[in-house]
Amino acid sequence: MKDKVYLKDFFNLLIVHKKAIFIIMLTSLLCLVQLSFILPKTYKSEFEINIYSKYFKNALINDVIPGMNSIIEMTQTTDSMVKETLNDRLIDEIGYEYNIYSKKLNLNELSKARESLRSRFELFSTGGQSYKVAFSYSDPFTTFAITKKVLGAVKGTFINTRLETIQNARETIQKKLKTADVTKQISEDSISSNVLASKNPDALRTEIVNIDSDLNALKMEFNLHHPQITKLQHRKETIENWLKEIDSENISSGTKSLSSFDKNDYSESPLLLSNDNQISQNITAKLYIKFNDINLALDIERKNLNGYIGVIVSPQLPTSPLFPKRRLFASLGFILGLVICFGYVLFIEILKLSSIDKAKLMAKNLNCEYFGIIPFISENGLMTNNEIKWKLLSQDEFNLNHKTISS
Repeated sequence: MKDKVYLKDFFNLLIVHKKAIFIIMLTSLLCLVQLSFILPKTYKSEFEINIYSKYFKNALINDVIPGMNSIIEMTQTTDSMVKETLNDRLIDEIGYEYNIYSKKLNLNELSKARESLRSRFELFSTGGQSYKVAFSYSDPFTTFAITKKVLGAVKGTFINTRLETIQNARETIQKKLKTADVTKQISEDSISSNVLASKNPDALRTEIVNIDSDLNALKMEFNLHHPQITKLQHRKETIENWLKEIDSENISSGTKSLSSFDKNDYSESPLLLSNDNQISQNITAKLYIKFNDINLALDIERKNLNGYIGVIVSPQLPTSPLFPKRRLFASLGFILGLVICFGYVLFIEILKLSSIDKAKLMAKNLNCEYFGIIPFISENGLMTNNEIKWKLLSQDEFNLNHKTISS
């Protein structure tokens, strides 16, 4: 039959060893708290921004710059732009400005220092278009300053990227409009009216000079196989043929009336196509409308882009370290003290031999029999009529009495 274990026995053990338990708990608690003061401290500062949907789309430029309607696409774009901001140039700028690493590092050491500094940043999306950036460092003021600098860099990236995209679209349309104006000037009927009507050799030579000038202008904008360039080259060849024919006829038969030429030559001029002028005008009109819309959008974005980027959580000066925390280390000290106290009581009460066990072991080593502990009765106890109370001697008292009896 198993012996019962009572709760009062547990409390009795605590009372018996209360002094040792108190010393162990106090020592463990003080050591861990003191360790929290000795260990290097790490401070953390963070900010959270929100990129509103109107940043990604504008009704005035949707036909030229497609907007984003998907939340997933907006989130991925925000994530990529924030990570793009923390490039090597910004990391090195932070490292040199705040003396995190030296400027005299070689390429290998610089790469390691750069990666170490980059690992101190935490970048993650908090849902939708919200994004959080955190930075950890040993000095609270440096941590706060770097976090503010990164916030400004992130906002600058979003603003500048948006404006550059619109400005690039504006410059492209403006370039196309200039090209359309050159083409329109070249294709006007007034260019060829006098030449084709009179076929005067001097006018034809002047026209060839003008065609060469127009060809040089168009070749700067288009390739050599562009239809307009091909038409001008064809026109130049036609006029040159006319000049050859005029020169040959003047040599063979003297002067000849220019009106005797076949009228079909006049109709074969490649530039006199009635539809080209109308198509060019329609394209130019549409380009002007888009150009005007982009100019309006650019003015609107310059004034309102800061409002498209909301700061949910601003960087704050950290007042307490992220690690080590005193409360955490005090809790660890308390738990460690409990473990040590349990081991101490276990050793004293169970693993360590009692006086009876020691006596049995001694008898076994001496090849003797163990009959038990002889009760001790003092002389005062023998000379009284009171009830005799047996006293169980401790090992030291037993040894002392054994020496006295032996002597």
